Amino acid sequence: MKQITIFMKKGTTLNRLLLLCLVICFCQITQAQVTIGSGEIPNADALLDLTETSTGTSSKGLLLPRVSLSSTALASPLSAHVAGMTVYNTATAGDVTPGHYYNDGNKWVKLFPEVSSVTPKFFYMPSIVLPTDTADPSYNSGTQEFTVNLHELYIEQFGLTKSTSSVKGVGATTLPVLTSDALEYFITYYDNTVFQNVTLSNVGVLKYKLFTQFTYSEKTFMNIVFKVK
Repeated sequence: MKQITIFMKKGTTLNRLLLLCLVICFCQITQAQVTIGSGEIPNADALLDLTETSTGTSSKGLLLPRVSLSSTALASPLSAHVAGMTVYNTATAGDVTPGHYYNDGNKWVKLFPEVSSVTPKFFYMPSIVLPTDTADPSYNSGTQEFTVNLHELYIEQFGLTKSTSSVKGVGATTLPVLTSDALEYFITYYDNTVFQNVTLSNVGVLKYKLFTQFTYSEKTFMNIVFKVK
Protein backbone atom coordinates (compact mmCIF):
# COMPACT_ATOMS: atom_id res chain seq x y z
CA MET A 1 0.00 0.00 0.00
CA LYS A 2 1.47 3.41 -0.98
CA GLN A 3 2.00 5.97 1.75
CA ILE A 4 0.03 9.20 1.39
CA THR A 5 1.69 12.40 2.65
CA ILE A 6 -0.40 15.52 3.17
CA PHE A 7 1.15 18.93 3.98
CA MET A 8 -0.88 21.53 5.87
CA LYS A 9 -0.37 24.57 8.02
CA LYS A 10 -0.30 23.88 11.72
CA GLY A 11 -3.48 24.76 13.58
CA THR A 12 -5.71 25.03 10.53
CA THR A 13 -9.05 23.53 11.53
CA LEU A 14 -10.34 23.25 7.96
CA ASN A 15 -7.27 21.34 6.84
CA ARG A 16 -7.61 18.98 9.77
CA LEU A 17 -11.21 18.23 8.82
CA LEU A 18 -10.20 17.62 5.23
CA LEU A 19 -7.44 15.26 6.36
CA LEU A 20 -9.89 13.32 8.52
CA CYS A 21 -12.33 12.95 5.61
CA LEU A 22 -9.55 11.77 3.30
CA VAL A 23 -8.38 9.15 5.79
CA ILE A 24 -11.93 7.83 6.29
CA CYS A 25 -12.62 7.66 2.54
CA PHE A 26 -9.27 6.00 1.86
CA CYS A 27 -9.94 3.33 4.50
CA GLN A 28 -13.38 2.61 3.07
CA ILE A 29 -12.06 2.28 -0.47
CA THR A 30 -9.22 -0.07 0.50
CA GLN A 31 -11.45 -2.21 2.74
CA ALA A 32 -12.17 -5.24 0.47
CA GLN A 33 -13.67 -7.51 3.12
CA VAL A 34 -17.10 -7.18 4.69
CA THR A 35 -18.79 -8.58 7.79
CA ILE A 36 -22.59 -8.76 7.75
CA GLY A 37 -24.61 -9.39 10.91
CA SER A 38 -22.26 -7.89 13.48
CA GLY A 39 -19.49 -5.36 13.93
CA GLU A 40 -16.79 -8.04 14.09
CA ILE A 41 -13.69 -7.92 11.90
CA PRO A 42 -14.17 -10.29 8.91
CA ASN A 43 -12.10 -13.43 8.54
CA ALA A 44 -8.86 -12.62 6.72
CA ASP A 45 -9.57 -15.20 4.00
CA ALA A 46 -13.24 -14.30 3.51
CA LEU A 47 -14.53 -11.71 1.05
CA LEU A 48 -17.91 -11.84 2.83
CA ASP A 49 -18.21 -13.02 6.45
CA LEU A 50 -21.72 -13.66 7.85
CA THR A 51 -21.30 -13.38 11.62
CA GLU A 52 -24.19 -12.68 14.00
CA THR A 53 -22.30 -12.64 17.31
CA SER A 54 -18.77 -12.17 18.60
CA THR A 55 -18.64 -15.90 19.51
CA GLY A 56 -19.18 -16.96 15.91
CA THR A 57 -22.53 -18.65 16.63
CA SER A 58 -25.77 -17.72 14.91
CA SER A 59 -29.50 -18.32 15.18
CA LYS A 60 -30.15 -17.41 11.55
CA GLY A 61 -29.17 -18.77 8.14
CA LEU A 62 -28.34 -17.70 4.60
CA LEU A 63 -31.41 -17.46 2.34
CA LEU A 64 -30.39 -17.86 -1.30
CA PRO A 65 -32.36 -16.31 -4.17
CA ARG A 66 -35.44 -18.43 -4.96
CA VAL A 67 -36.06 -19.02 -8.65
CA SER A 68 -38.26 -21.22 -10.82
CA LEU A 69 -36.07 -23.35 -13.10
CA SER A 70 -37.60 -25.25 -16.03
CA SER A 71 -34.71 -27.56 -16.94
CA THR A 72 -31.07 -28.18 -16.05
CA ALA A 73 -30.20 -27.36 -19.67
CA LEU A 74 -31.96 -23.97 -19.76
CA ALA A 75 -30.48 -20.91 -18.02
CA SER A 76 -33.95 -19.36 -17.54
CA PRO A 77 -34.91 -17.31 -15.58
CA LEU A 78 -31.29 -16.13 -15.91
CA SER A 79 -30.31 -14.67 -19.27
CA ALA A 80 -27.36 -17.06 -19.63
CA HIS A 81 -25.49 -19.85 -17.84
CA VAL A 82 -23.01 -18.36 -15.35
CA ALA A 83 -20.43 -20.67 -13.76
CA GLY A 84 -20.60 -20.52 -9.97
CA MET A 85 -24.15 -19.12 -9.76
CA THR A 86 -26.07 -20.71 -6.87
CA VAL A 87 -29.85 -20.58 -6.34
CA TYR A 88 -32.72 -22.36 -4.64
CA ASN A 89 -35.17 -23.80 -7.18
CA THR A 90 -38.83 -23.87 -6.16
CA ALA A 91 -40.25 -25.62 -9.23
CA THR A 92 -40.84 -29.21 -10.28
CA ALA A 93 -40.47 -29.26 -14.05
CA GLY A 94 -38.59 -31.29 -16.65
CA ASP A 95 -35.58 -32.77 -14.88
CA VAL A 96 -35.51 -30.29 -11.97
CA THR A 97 -37.06 -30.59 -8.52
CA PRO A 98 -37.04 -28.17 -5.56
CA GLY A 99 -33.61 -27.76 -4.00
CA HIS A 100 -30.26 -25.98 -4.19
CA TYR A 101 -28.60 -25.81 -7.63
CA TYR A 102 -25.30 -24.40 -8.86
CA ASN A 103 -24.40 -23.58 -12.44
CA ASP A 104 -21.27 -25.08 -14.02
CA GLY A 105 -21.35 -22.68 -16.95
CA ASN A 106 -23.33 -25.02 -19.20
CA LYS A 107 -26.15 -26.38 -17.05
CA TRP A 108 -27.70 -26.45 -13.58
CA VAL A 109 -26.47 -29.15 -11.19
CA LYS A 110 -28.33 -30.11 -8.02
CA LEU A 111 -26.15 -29.75 -4.94
CA PHE A 112 -27.81 -32.45 -2.86
CA PRO A 113 -29.54 -35.15 -4.97
CA GLU A 114 -32.28 -37.05 -3.16
CA VAL A 115 -30.19 -40.09 -2.31
CA SER A 116 -30.33 -41.63 1.16
CA SER A 117 -28.80 -44.69 2.78
CA VAL A 118 -31.90 -46.70 1.85
CA THR A 119 -31.91 -45.61 -1.80
CA PRO A 120 -30.71 -48.47 -4.03
CA LYS A 121 -27.43 -47.92 -5.83
CA PHE A 122 -29.06 -49.04 -9.07
CA PHE A 123 -32.53 -49.84 -10.39
CA TYR A 124 -34.16 -51.02 -13.59
CA MET A 125 -35.70 -48.56 -16.01
CA PRO A 126 -39.52 -48.66 -15.77
CA SER A 127 -41.10 -50.80 -18.49
CA ILE A 128 -41.51 -48.99 -21.81
CA VAL A 129 -42.32 -49.95 -25.37
CA LEU A 130 -39.48 -49.10 -27.73
CA PRO A 131 -40.71 -47.86 -31.12
CA THR A 132 -39.88 -49.90 -34.20
CA ASP A 133 -42.35 -48.25 -36.59
CA THR A 134 -40.69 -45.73 -38.92
CA ALA A 135 -43.86 -43.62 -38.71
CA ASP A 136 -43.11 -42.95 -35.03
CA PRO A 137 -42.01 -39.34 -34.23
CA SER A 138 -38.82 -40.69 -32.64
CA TYR A 139 -37.60 -41.94 -36.04
CA ASN A 140 -35.26 -39.84 -38.17
CA SER A 141 -35.59 -40.86 -41.81
CA GLY A 142 -32.34 -39.08 -42.69
CA THR A 143 -30.21 -41.10 -40.29
CA GLN A 144 -32.60 -44.10 -40.13
CA GLU A 145 -32.25 -43.85 -36.37
CA PHE A 146 -34.66 -43.89 -33.42
CA THR A 147 -34.06 -41.49 -30.50
CA VAL A 148 -35.67 -42.15 -27.10
CA ASN A 149 -35.10 -39.99 -24.01
CA LEU A 150 -35.07 -42.64 -21.27
CA HIS A 151 -34.72 -40.11 -18.46
CA GLU A 152 -37.84 -38.21 -19.55
CA LEU A 153 -39.83 -41.45 -19.69
CA TYR A 154 -38.54 -42.36 -16.22
CA ILE A 155 -39.75 -38.98 -14.89
CA GLU A 156 -43.17 -39.51 -16.49
CA GLN A 157 -43.58 -42.93 -14.89
CA PHE A 158 -42.15 -42.18 -11.44
CA GLY A 159 -44.04 -38.88 -11.40
CA LEU A 160 -47.31 -40.70 -12.27
CA THR A 161 -48.07 -37.99 -14.82
CA LYS A 162 -50.58 -40.12 -16.76
CA SER A 163 -53.55 -40.48 -14.43
CA THR A 164 -55.43 -42.71 -16.88
CA SER A 165 -52.75 -45.41 -16.79
CA SER A 166 -51.18 -45.08 -13.32
CA VAL A 167 -52.36 -45.19 -9.71
CA LYS A 168 -50.93 -45.04 -6.18
CA GLY A 169 -52.12 -46.31 -2.83
CA VAL A 170 -54.22 -44.30 -0.40
CA GLY A 171 -51.93 -42.04 1.61
CA ALA A 172 -48.93 -42.74 -0.65
CA THR A 173 -46.65 -39.75 -1.21
CA THR A 174 -44.25 -39.55 -4.15
CA LEU A 175 -41.48 -41.61 -5.70
CA PRO A 176 -37.95 -40.14 -5.65
CA VAL A 177 -36.94 -38.67 -9.00
CA LEU A 178 -33.24 -38.05 -9.69
CA THR A 179 -31.89 -35.54 -12.19
CA SER A 180 -30.36 -36.84 -15.41
CA ASP A 181 -26.81 -35.99 -14.31
CA ALA A 182 -27.25 -37.86 -11.00
CA LEU A 183 -27.47 -41.17 -12.85
CA GLU A 184 -25.38 -43.40 -15.09
CA TYR A 185 -27.07 -45.45 -17.81
CA PHE A 186 -26.49 -49.04 -18.88
CA ILE A 187 -28.05 -51.59 -21.23
CA THR A 188 -27.21 -55.05 -19.92
CA TYR A 189 -28.94 -56.83 -22.79
CA TYR A 190 -30.61 -56.11 -26.12
CA ASP A 191 -31.75 -58.31 -29.01
CA ASN A 192 -28.86 -57.95 -31.46
CA THR A 193 -30.87 -59.58 -34.24
CA VAL A 194 -33.29 -56.62 -34.21
CA PHE A 195 -31.37 -53.63 -32.81
CA GLN A 196 -28.04 -52.31 -34.07
CA ASN A 197 -25.80 -49.25 -33.54
CA VAL A 198 -27.17 -48.89 -30.01
CA THR A 199 -25.78 -45.89 -28.07
CA LEU A 200 -26.52 -44.18 -24.75
CA SER A 201 -25.67 -40.59 -23.82
CA ASN A 202 -24.58 -39.52 -20.34
CA VAL A 203 -28.00 -37.91 -19.77
CA GLY A 204 -30.05 -40.96 -20.71
CA VAL A 205 -30.77 -40.51 -24.42
CA LEU A 206 -30.97 -43.85 -26.26
CA LYS A 207 -30.34 -44.13 -30.00
CA TYR A 208 -30.58 -47.23 -32.14
CA LYS A 209 -31.18 -48.53 -35.65
CA LEU A 210 -33.05 -51.62 -36.82
CA PHE A 211 -31.83 -54.31 -39.18
CA THR A 212 -33.52 -54.23 -42.57
CA GLN A 213 -34.83 -57.75 -42.06
CA PHE A 214 -35.68 -58.99 -38.57
CA THR A 215 -38.17 -61.15 -36.72
CA TYR A 216 -39.68 -60.34 -33.33
CA SER A 217 -39.31 -63.01 -30.67
CA GLU A 218 -39.48 -63.45 -26.89
CA LYS A 219 -35.88 -62.16 -26.89
CA THR A 220 -36.77 -58.83 -28.50
CA PHE A 221 -36.34 -56.42 -25.60
CA MET A 222 -33.73 -54.38 -23.72
CA ASN A 223 -32.62 -54.51 -20.09
CA ILE A 224 -31.95 -50.90 -19.08
CA VAL A 225 -30.33 -50.12 -15.72
CA PHE A 226 -29.93 -46.76 -13.97
CA LYS A 227 -27.03 -46.45 -11.53
CA VAL A 228 -27.06 -43.75 -8.86
CA LYS A 229 -23.79 -41.79 -8.87
